[in-house]
Amino acid sequence: MKAGLLTLSLRLYDVESLKARRSIVKRILADVHRMGPAFAVCELPERDGLNDLTVRIAHLSTDVRFSDSTLQRIAARFEHKPDYEVTESAIEFL
Repeated sequence: MKAGLLTLSLRLYDVESLKARRSIVKRILADVHRMGPAFAVCELPERDGLNDLTVRIAHLSTDVRFSDSTLQRIAARFEHKPDYEVTESAIEFL
């Protein structure tokens, strides 16, 4: 089995409290969990305050091409949201 990792760096809009930030993070984590058991997601430690967020999504598969296309679709899915923008996206395989 191969593990594909998608790392998304996000810029959050209109976040002035930790509560508002956690609300957005919970929605992102729930979206990934609904995709199925082949996915895992985690929030990486904060870098520069409340408005920056880094999320890493893992996908397990025996086919690297399938995993790559799946992670690209997920990255595209998170591109156009009103609460945040994706500033950086990277896919790697272990």
